[in-house]
Amino acid sequence: MWPYFFLLFFIVMIQMQFIKKNNLGLNYITAFLILFSFAALRGNGNGDYFSYLRYSTYITSLDRIFDPNFPMEIGFRIISYAVNILGLHQQAVIVIMNFISLICVYVFIKRYSPDRMLSILLFLPLYFQFDMHAARTAVAIGITTFSLKYLYEKKLFKFIAIIFLASTFHKTAWILVIMYFIADKKVNKYIGIITILGAGLLSSFFSISNIILNILTILRLNTFAHRYYIYMQSEVYGYSYKLYDPRLLLVIGIYISAQLIIKHPDKLESLLINFIWVNALLMIMFSEHTVFVTRLTCYFNIYTIILVPFIVSKYRSATKHALYGLVKLSAIYIYIAYTAGILIGTVEYKLFFI
Repeated sequence: MWPYFFLLFFIVMIQMQFIKKNNLGLNYITAFLILFSFAALRGNGNGDYFSYLRYSTYITSLDRIFDPNFPMEIGFRIISYAVNILGLHQQAVIVIMNFISLICVYVFIKRYSPDRMLSILLFLPLYFQFDMHAARTAVAIGITTFSLKYLYEKKLFKFIAIIFLASTFHKTAWILVIMYFIADKKVNKYIGIITILGAGLLSSFFSISNIILNILTILRLNTFAHRYYIYMQSEVYGYSYKLYDPRLLLVIGIYISAQLIIKHPDKLESLLINFIWVNALLMIMFSEHTVFVTRLTCYFNIYTIILVPFIVSKYRSATKHALYGLVKLSAIYIYIAYTAGILIGTVEYKLFFI
């Protein structure tokens, strides 16, 4: 287990202020190269790692690429076909997916975050959950971050095009379409909190999962409905998600902090706050089955790695520097604990070639 904690320690250390500013760019690149190498060279996992290796061996002809009954999306099939045609080791499928995922997140943080090194630390929980175990979802998450630009500019066609591209790795990416109708809405902080409390109350009396399943069936989205039903019935993934789960409380805390500290948000900040608001609502509404919380809300949760640095930055401009340092340290400590909690009990880290 120590390799995971060594990586966490390294990412924590690069948060230190003694690093010269002119070295921050190099440190940023170095951090992502290490994250990529750590994920790409792994030879173990408790998610879909071994399934990826096994299923990739089946894609040896063009007709298998376009087989609608194959259990993994066409993006995965295209990569697998290329790896097989070139005669590469099956690990190359993992390497390529991790590369796509992490280069997308690299660009996302570089483009939007006011504190890139902090954003890397905030990204670790998602990294360990998806890049290390569910790489198809990680690729989909990474690709969808490019949709923020078109969501901001209200360019529907380009926004949908990005979501479609992400869905070629995991269909769950389509959940982000709802943001197009919410992106530019100004949600009063009190209304936001009331709706979160209301969602919690509603989920206590009604089965949101059954409602969604019925809607999918009525709309004749049979593939989605069938997959949704399978997850609902799963003993491994279908258990309930507690409303007092620290991850939900953290998201709600980030939302409330953003509303209180970013008093006059610009267009981008408002959009990021809306992402976290919807994230909290969906975590509550899908709490009947944990798998939907983890697999659907990750497309919204990725924006916390940008919003939290904005919160810290805004707090810095409004208060004394010492208090700013305390707030940033609090964020660092919280995410160290969050990441450590994920790592406890995880599978042994192994290199694929040993």
